[in-house]
Amino acid sequence: MPDKISRARQALFSFLAVVIFFGIVEVVLRVHDFQFYFNFSADLLGMPVFDMSRFRRVANRTVEFDREVFWKFKPDQTLDARGVYLKPVRINNRGFRGPDFQVEKRPGSFRIVCLGDSTTFGWSVADDETYPAQLSTALKKNHPGCDIEVINLGVTGYTSFQGRQLFLSLGQKLKPDLVIASFGMNDRYPALLSDAEHFSVGTWQPSRVDLLLRRLQIYKLLKAGVVYTQRRRQGLSLDPKTYIPKLKRKVSESDYRANLETINDQCGKTGCGLIILNDDFPSLPTDQSFDVLKQAAQKSGVAVPPGWQEWDMLKINQRLAADMAIPLLDLRGLFGEYTPRVFSKDREDDLKKEPWRMLMVDPGHPNKWGHKITAERLAELIEAMPGFQKFLQDCGK
Repeated sequence: MPDKISRARQALFSFLAVVIFFGIVEVVLRVHDFQFYFNFSADLLGMPVFDMSRFRRVANRTVEFDREVFWKFKPDQTLDARGVYLKPVRINNRGFRGPDFQVEKRPGSFRIVCLGDSTTFGWSVADDETYPAQLSTALKKNHPGCDIEVINLGVTGYTSFQGRQLFLSLGQKLKPDLVIASFGMNDRYPALLSDAEHFSVGTWQPSRVDLLLRRLQIYKLLKAGVVYTQRRRQGLSLDPKTYIPKLKRKVSESDYRANLETINDQCGKTGCGLIILNDDFPSLPTDQSFDVLKQAAQKSGVAVPPGWQEWDMLKINQRLAADMAIPLLDLRGLFGEYTPRVFSKDREDDLKKEPWRMLMVDPGHPNKWGHKITAERLAELIEAMPGFQKFLQDCGK
């Protein structure tokens, strides 16, 4: 009997020692803000080399996984993480930025739905400074007494594939009179699997057990090791020579076109109009992803992957708009032509050379003034559209 008790105590002590050891490791990783998070597709190899946990995806309690659109914000919350959001962001009852809204459209109203990425979402600007919010203000000011609703369905990081999926799953149910689509920046990023391939294999459908364990830093580290081992078996490593030849766009140029055409086709069936917003700025190269990949390939002594050519977003959107006979607003041209009348003294010389800097938070995101001129120009386009003109006639009766 004493031997059995002794063995039981040894087993218990061993178990407790293991628990205490891993508990200490977990605490240390959390205290030191361990950023080795496993992320499915943000980085090139699907390896844990980029911390997305504070933004929107893995191990982020502000978002949830979704089969159709990969990830989406949880409803009814305020995003104010220090170091991520420069200004608080209110997420409404449907999981998007802006005022609460109902799926059912109000009778006699004119509903505008804005699909897009971080530009539409309004990265680093206040809730009332995004172009959808300022567009709503401008149209209501110009047409008092008319029921006009602008819904912001922009989500940071979204591609045109996700935008198409969102429109098919929710956007159509909103029965919009007009859709504004703004994608392209995220489509061009390199990846081992395209968004369509991630969708087909169910990458963004983790099991409940996986979601539960993913709260542990140790689990993330172990899973990262598993992914690394899998990649090594595929002949991939952090050596660019192994993965550059296998890279593709998250969304190809042809798929981008198909995604926008699908949205337009669905609009045609329901009678809503469509405007393409060329989500591009003079602060960026024509195709930064291609430039970076070409430089990396040259440095590594390997060829650029087959099919990789410079992607001129404006030319693609111009062809799309012409083929579909719909309006196009080019932000690269709009921001490039804009010349502020007043310069701050400490930045006067730089701003005279590149006046668009007055309109940007960073090279890829407009500030409140950039959103303002976007909203103003959109309002002009919308007010000239036959569908809106008819609405105004009915509104005045």
